[in-house]
Amino acid sequence: MLSIIVWASLASALAGFYYLQNKNSAEQLKSAQSSLNEVASNNDEAINKYDLLLSEYGSLYGNYTYFSGSNYVSLMPTLGGLITDFGENYTNLLAQEDINRTYVQLSSDYEALLSGGNVTETQFGGLLNEYYDLFSLSALREQELSISEATTLPANIEVNYGNGTVEWFNETDVPAGYTLFGLTQNLTLTTYSYYALDEPGHVLIDSINNVTSYTDPSYAWGYSWIWYYWNNNGKNWVSGPVGCDAWLLENGGIYRWNYERWSYP
Repeated sequence: MLSIIVWASLASALAGFYYLQNKNSAEQLKSAQSSLNEVASNNDEAINKYDLLLSEYGSLYGNYTYFSGSNYVSLMPTLGGLITDFGENYTNLLAQEDINRTYVQLSSDYEALLSGGNVTETQFGGLLNEYYDLFSLSALREQELSISEATTLPANIEVNYGNGTVEWFNETDVPAGYTLFGLTQNLTLTTYSYYALDEPGHVLIDSINNVTSYTDPSYAWGYSWIWYYWNNNGKNWVSGPVGCDAWLLENGGIYRWNYERWSYP
């Protein structure tokens, strides 16, 4: 009788355990499906917005390509409309400093060129390229944001202060589409300079945790923060090929900030 009671108790407990497990799994699947549905919806909206603005850009680019005059000022209002439409459609991205400052620079360049009266082919083409670079980056950034709302990934970062002190931040969960700049800002006390005309990437790190870059008055040598990523294929550290604000983190990626001496020549 005792064994029957024990068996019945165990069976009841196991049944309850598996019920809870199945219930939790079902809830997780439901949550995941909801997130995927939201991503799909946001992605469709982003693509429709991109297609609309790309169509407007394509029409203007065609008029620019086949323009027969020497003063392109008549095309400026259309470009101004494109810049305005960008601001209205990507309002959420203008909260990001790099996007905002590049947009402000574009608007300023447009107003300066418009006030001159005469606009050459080279000037208009340069401004049109400036717009397209910002538009392309923003469209990509918006898709990354929609995915990041449902997806996170782990990243690892090392900070080497150049004096024997090394600090690791391992398995830090960040949204998909996050940049190395964003991760560095989240984990350390960071100051930086922003250069609107540099690309890809506009940010140069000036200090991490109060260790500041230094340039000798002779400009022949100094110390700077340089970033690297770990190349799993070559099993080696590779110097960052772009600005840290233009480098998207990889799933399980390993990164390093080195405070190191440089010199010329």
